[in-house]
Amino acid sequence: QFNMKRILLLSFLFSCIGVFGAWAQRTITGKVSSTEDGSTIPGVNVILKGTTNGTTSDLDGNYRLTVPEEGGTLVFTFIGLRTEEVEIGTRSVVDIALASDVQELQEVIVTAQGIQRKKEALGFAVSTIGADQVAEKTEGDVVRSL
Repeated sequence: QFNMKRILLLSFLFSCIGVFGAWAQRTITGKVSSTEDGSTIPGVNVILKGTTNGTTSDLDGNYRLTVPEEGGTLVFTFIGLRTEEVEIGTRSVVDIALASDVQELQEVIVTAQGIQRKKEALGFAVSTIGADQVAEKTEGDVVRSL
């Protein structure tokens, strides 16, 4: 049989566990830079893998993220750069340099409604313009060059 003292004691214990659980976190900081020239990269997404806990690097490439005490893996993503995963371990500072992830396009078709592959463009008038032809143009505007 529970009496009021036991209920109060149990609720106090559970609230203490919640407070100590919140204390079992730490802050990770770091700087994101480029492998090509060492410049800092703003706007890089930094996420604790398997969670929605994340942040973005600031204008100087710095980030700050609160993670559980046991750590985890940080995932760094940015369009045009290779996605990197770094195990936190016991570190409190995780600096990283990201490399570019340039993928060469074979051929792109621009239509009035979107972009599609040449084989999907049945019924349309299709012309192909190579990169060498575009490079020969002295026009400053890509659209005008086409």
